[in-house]
Amino acid sequence: MCRAGGGRTLGEGVHRGLRLPRGGTRLGGDLTSAAASPGLVQRVFGAEFPSPVLLASGTCGYGQEYADLIPLDEIGGLVTKAVSLEPRPGNPPHRVAETPGGMINAIGLENPGLHGFIAEKLPWLREHLSRAQVFVNVVGHSAEDFAAVVSGLDGEDGFLGYEINVSCPNVKGGTMFGTDERALADLVARLRGCTERPLVIKLTPNVPDVGDFARICEEAGADGLSAINTFPGMVVDISRREPLIGNRSGGVSGPAILPMGVYATWRARQTCGLPIMGIGGIRNAEDALQYVLAGACLVQIGTASFVDPGAAVAVHEGLSKYMQANGIARLEDLVGALGARPGAGPAISTGR
Repeated sequence: MCRAGGGRTLGEGVHRGLRLPRGGTRLGGDLTSAAASPGLVQRVFGAEFPSPVLLASGTCGYGQEYADLIPLDEIGGLVTKAVSLEPRPGNPPHRVAETPGGMINAIGLENPGLHGFIAEKLPWLREHLSRAQVFVNVVGHSAEDFAAVVSGLDGEDGFLGYEINVSCPNVKGGTMFGTDERALADLVARLRGCTERPLVIKLTPNVPDVGDFARICEEAGADGLSAINTFPGMVVDISRREPLIGNRSGGVSGPAILPMGVYATWRARQTCGLPIMGIGGIRNAEDALQYVLAGACLVQIGTASFVDPGAAVAVHEGLSKYMQANGIARLEDLVGALGARPGAGPAISTGR
């Protein structure tokens, strides 16, 4: 069990709320099947997801790393670790450290590059996953880099669509795509011209109003949103009087950012009709339901998988139990139903 800086486990000191029934995680065993939980099957982006629960980018490698831990082809799917045009070695150590209520990381987007991904990673995904949906996380220094990766992958099979990480530095402009309205609109429009596959934009929280940027993505041609990326932070080693992370700063994730992620999802839902994948601090079905009620039709499990590799399985099972206990036939009836009477949830777009 990972422990936070003060010696507490990541789950301690957190209000437990609804007290959902919880079942044990069965690593490598049988997940509650889609046939047994038809209400959890999601039809989004023109595809069927066996479960609304996916593994988040950067926390599950390229899928193979988790193959012996959970039944990957029975969860909703996964988002691969980043793929850039050229290989990246990543940042110097230390790359990861725990914080109270989560962790901080600065991996530096280490990856084998476009051609390495096609040759080394994609064949395994193609061979082993037939039901779980796969999104490829794409990063780049420039709009040209993003477009080259998407265009280079688009003729391949073995994945459904792209998750575009717009929190990467835009070297040419000295800013980040995700915080520059014009740069974001231009990038999404350019990528829309490169592919007909689902194009999901992973929003950054480092903006005054994430809703404005959600609307920009929709108007520029995106098919969906991931809300939300990590928050910038720093941890200091007081004995050395130096940052603990080799990159000095990094991205903060885990339970501490759950309320901000839920808010970002809700705010994005107010301004656009795109399907949303909720991310940030989800450890159990309770947390996932907060995102669903705020407007997410899918959720991604990230940091929790480091504490318990079977967290995604436990979230799926918890959602199934909650629905059975409350007489809810379809998860769609809860999507965006914040404050609504039972059965009165709004209809949500399923994308292109």
